[in-house]
Amino acid sequence: MSSAATSPDHQHAASEALGLWEPKRTLTLEAARRHSERIRFLRRALTILAGLIILSILYQFLTQRQTTIMADNPTESVKMISPRYSGRTEDGLPFYLTAETATRTLANRNEVALVTPVLEFIREQGVESSYVEAISGTYNDVEKILNLRKEVQLETDDGYICQTSHARIFARDKRIEGDERINCAGNFGTVNGNQYAIEENYKVFIFKSGMDARIVKDPNTDSAGPEGETLFSFGGDGPIDVKAQTATYQGNITNLEGQVDVRQDGAIINSDFMKITREAKELPSAGTLKLGAIQTIAARGNFRYRTADNDVRGDQGFYDRTKSLITVTGNVKVRQPGGNTVDTDRLTYNVKTETIRFAGNCQGRDCGETGRTKTVISGGR
Repeated sequence: MSSAATSPDHQHAASEALGLWEPKRTLTLEAARRHSERIRFLRRALTILAGLIILSILYQFLTQRQTTIMADNPTESVKMISPRYSGRTEDGLPFYLTAETATRTLANRNEVALVTPVLEFIREQGVESSYVEAISGTYNDVEKILNLRKEVQLETDDGYICQTSHARIFARDKRIEGDERINCAGNFGTVNGNQYAIEENYKVFIFKSGMDARIVKDPNTDSAGPEGETLFSFGGDGPIDVKAQTATYQGNITNLEGQVDVRQDGAIINSDFMKITREAKELPSAGTLKLGAIQTIAARGNFRYRTADNDVRGDQGFYDRTKSLITVTGNVKVRQPGGNTVDTDRLTYNVKTETIRFAGNCQGRDCGETGRTKTVISGGR
């Protein structure tokens, strides 16, 4: 072998060709060491980071009981300015509710608190709008129920005006009820009740828990009585004052129940139940009546009719304006200031002539010798 083949230069070339050159290998090992160091550093850093994360989670878990959880605030509210609600009644007529403001809270999402609410509704097809307004109230938009408080006023298209401090209005059903005293004025006169209900399409007024009323003759519309004389009712021509536990006004008919007391010009009728029928004239406005004089009074249960000259009791009594007669039947008893007494089966009293006529079995000084029928003229007025 020649010395050229084994020379250092030749060996270096061969090693380089084979990738065995020593300096290059040394640099590769150094890089590997540095890479390993970086890996070890990253592992330590990740381990430390993972430990810190675990410690943070443990800290959060251990201190969770001290964390305050914010719950929904039931008093949190949303206020609307000049809201407007609308709907329809069971018979398809519209109603509209407006207010100055409406406030809804999380505690009751179906109800809003209203300031100066006004309900406009149509009582019947073809008539003008009616109104209810108040200082404050609440409205359930789901059930369509309006609760009004403070200075509640109702004005209907047929002329009724009522004031109260509470009204619960079922707009869809077209009825109103209240637990506070109410005063109403209209065709039926003026009426006060400690509780009330207005039902059946706002046509029936019911005054409960004690009521009083006054009916006054309208000189421009009430007709004359028999023989051309003006006769408004059983006692004459003056105002009629009414008291009872319950009164129901429907059209030209008034039903009174419980300790009924009706007075006019010194004449008094008492009973447990009384039905009063008045003259009625239908006006052009749909469903509107003009009420006039009292036509009939049908009373039953502890009936009593009193004037300065006569005190008449019986099971039931009936007043007929067209005949000017009060007819009393069933265990009739008559007492007069002079001491005269009569017990009979039937009695008729002419309120115009003040004439009493007995019929049936009669006992008493004024019954006559046969104990049957006799006419008694009272002392007169």
